[in-house]
Formats: sequence, structure tokens, C-alpha cells
Amino acid sequence: MAFQGDTPDSKSSKGKQLEKIVSKNPFLRKMRAKSRGETASDITTGVNDEAYKAGYDQIKWNKRAEADKPKFKVRINGVLQYPDDEDENS
Repeated sequence: MAFQGDTPDSKSSKGKQLEKIVSKNPFLRKMRAKSRGETASDITTGVNDEAYKAGYDQIKWNKRAEADKPKFKVRINGVLQYPDDEDENS
């Protein structure tokens, strides 16, 4: 029989299994937060967090550096469609 304060280590397989069950059930999440002494204001979703809003413009969405898009030669039936762009790349 398990007692209220007798919980497995969160890094063990049993602890991970219990965390997975708790994270899926809203009632259990609320009870876990209550037992830890957390309030609704302590829990952030990330999107409404002030730190997230302040640093939103600094997020790098791509790993690649900002660069010009590559230009391709478009041929239809062997005919170059934009011949004036060819002179710029040469």
C-alpha cells in the first residue's frame, strides 16, 4: 500500500509512467499542482507569458542565415522563360 508522500523517483520507469498518466488528466494535474503549492498564476502556458511576449521578435525561426532566395532557370520545351535574369547571374 502506497502512502501519500511515497512517490517514485520521476526519473524511474514507474515515475515516468505516473507522470504520463497525470499529464493527460486535468483533475490529476490540478491535484498535483495543489499538492506542490502552486497556484493558477504560477502555471504559464508560454504564449501569454510576459517574457515570451517581450522576446518574440528575437526568436530565430530558421536555422539558416538570412540570404537571397536561389534563382532558377525556367525552361519550357527548351525555351528559357526569363532570359533577362540570365545576364544578372552570369
